[in-house]
Amino acid sequence: MSPRTADPSNAFYAPTLLPAMEELLSRGIAGAELEACFRRSLLELRTPLVRVPLFLSRRFWDLAEQASGEAAIGLLAGKRFASTLTNGLTYLFDVAPTLELACAYFCEYFPYFNGSLRAELRAEGDSLALVLTEHGALLSGRQSREYTVVGICSLLRRKLLASGIDQDPLLGIDLPGIEPGELQAYDQALRVPLRWGAAEVVLRLAPELFRRPLSPPNPELEGTLVGLLDQARSQTQRTLLDEAADYVARELPQGASFQSFCEARHLTERTAARRLLSHGWRYSELLDEQRRYRALDLLEQSALSLAQITDQLGYGDLQSFSRAFGRWYGTSPGAWRESLPR
Repeated sequence: MSPRTADPSNAFYAPTLLPAMEELLSRGIAGAELEACFRRSLLELRTPLVRVPLFLSRRFWDLAEQASGEAAIGLLAGKRFASTLTNGLTYLFDVAPTLELACAYFCEYFPYFNGSLRAELRAEGDSLALVLTEHGALLSGRQSREYTVVGICSLLRRKLLASGIDQDPLLGIDLPGIEPGELQAYDQALRVPLRWGAAEVVLRLAPELFRRPLSPPNPELEGTLVGLLDQARSQTQRTLLDEAADYVARELPQGASFQSFCEARHLTERTAARRLLSHGWRYSELLDEQRRYRALDLLEQSALSLAQITDQLGYGDLQSFSRAFGRWYGTSPGAWRESLPR
């Protein structure tokens, strides 16, 4: 495999959500709603190499849950993942001669497709696991995380079934968060023992299957697919929208001012504003969206005080943060935190 290159942590490959979009469309949710969420046409979102800022994944899953009325829409949409997502990584996973090599390829190229989660293989004694950890400027969110896990489970099981092996490669899964009251959707979608309250997503694998030959070796096809993935990764062009989203994520505690962003790129504010608007966004909207979801992450995942969270979000005072939070969610940040399950 080629040496790994650094991947932007604040953008993801938009077509990875196409199976989820198909699920919503099949439920009668209008395509115009999806296009309004991304501020791009469905045709654009189906275009190869399209990457979009990470906060758009959170916007999409908010829309998906609200429009579908399904609390487990990520699990349900994930069932379409392996059957409808046809990208080079899916093909490469299928043609790899062993589960070990398939997972190694997955860990190598997964960051290109997912902006917030990274994958790694961990071996401790006789145990083996594929572990997903958060690395993005925003957390992936429960629905997105569950969608990804169901997709990975489908890839793993499909690979063994295609080889005629009637054994589940998964021994169990550890998931973050509190165990939900209704587990039926999880049992139906994941079909393995689950443990809750983990710091990371851990898919525990059957070690005796890991190096077992599964597919006839086809080094020529493997090499072609690796080359295509490397080419896609190297040729993906960063837009000013990507740069603005990265800048906001990085400079949020310092306020992430538009003037500073433009100065750093030697652009006039008028030119930068026009170019961002061509992608469907104003800089102030990017700043607001990043703050909106980052606020939830900090309230849910940290012990920071409200004053400290105010500073992390780049607000001058707690009152400004509270006003913004009320506009986003109709309540105060303190009340939101108090309402979280414990």
